[in-house]
Amino acid sequence: MDLSLSQEDDTKRETSGGSCHTCHRTTGVAVAITTIILVMGLILSLMLFVQWTASPEVDQTSKAAELMEQLQQCQQEQSDLNLMLHAATQDSRCNLCPDGWRWWRGHCYFLSRGLEENRQWNESAEFCQRHNSSLVVIKDSAEMEFILGVLQKFRQFSFLWVGLTDSKQEGQWLWSDGADVHHYMPVTVEWDADHRDCADLRGGGRLFAADCEAYGPWVCKRES
Repeated sequence: MDLSLSQEDDTKRETSGGSCHTCHRTTGVAVAITTIILVMGLILSLMLFVQWTASPEVDQTSKAAELMEQLQQCQQEQSDLNLMLHAATQDSRCNLCPDGWRWWRGHCYFLSRGLEENRQWNESAEFCQRHNSSLVVIKDSAEMEFILGVLQKFRQFSFLWVGLTDSKQEGQWLWSDGADVHHYMPVTVEWDADHRDCADLRGGGRLFAADCEAYGPWVCKRES
């Protein structure tokens, strides 16, 4: 291996990572400053309003003008910070997931429906592996609802390959991480049969045994 190329790749990764961390810090600072300015503006407006109403002898016209000026200043500062926040969040270096993937709760998900041609279960698993991920292991009801919620956006709902199979031992359904099918949630695989060794997800969060040679969409999962 060319050492210079390896060092160059490391430099690119470090630069990209540093830029991404910088973008996230910029975004966080912008959000914090925007919040502080809004709160301070509301407090200042309230103080001026109380002072105005409590002092009838003071020229109400001048007080109203001062109040409006303060409000306009706060609105302008908020607008400027919103522009900075928008610019930071639109930076491609700050994307938590690759293009075509969806972020949710610290993970990236790739749902092939509408993006890739249907594949067999093994082919789907290989696709996920090539993208540093695996067929999804659904660990709780919230994750199940997230996946089903995305699929509901499509007009025709078909089954979806997930990382669940009993190919090693008939009737013993295991997730891709080696956990038993009941380990994370009290679910069962319906339609189990000798020639159906791969599981798919269907409407209502139900899992079905299917022929691994069948073609269908799938979902990959990886850390963000």
